[in-house]
Amino acid sequence: MKTLAQWISWASLVLLMLAGILFLAGSVTLDQAKWIMLIATIIWFGTASLWMLKNDSTSEQGKS
Repeated sequence: MKTLAQWISWASLVLLMLAGILFLAGSVTLDQAKWIMLIATIIWFGTASLWMLKNDSTSEQGKS
């Protein structure tokens, strides 16, 4: 699950950059680029929080 969340979050960051590049190249309009960036940002926040959060209970077990 963690690995899948990492892949999705990295893919959303690539999509975020790609939207800007496509806009600069004239392939998409500004409104389309904004929507793509908004969706990619929401996906990134949702998936990155799954694998970036540290679980305190597992770190405490190793300190015994």
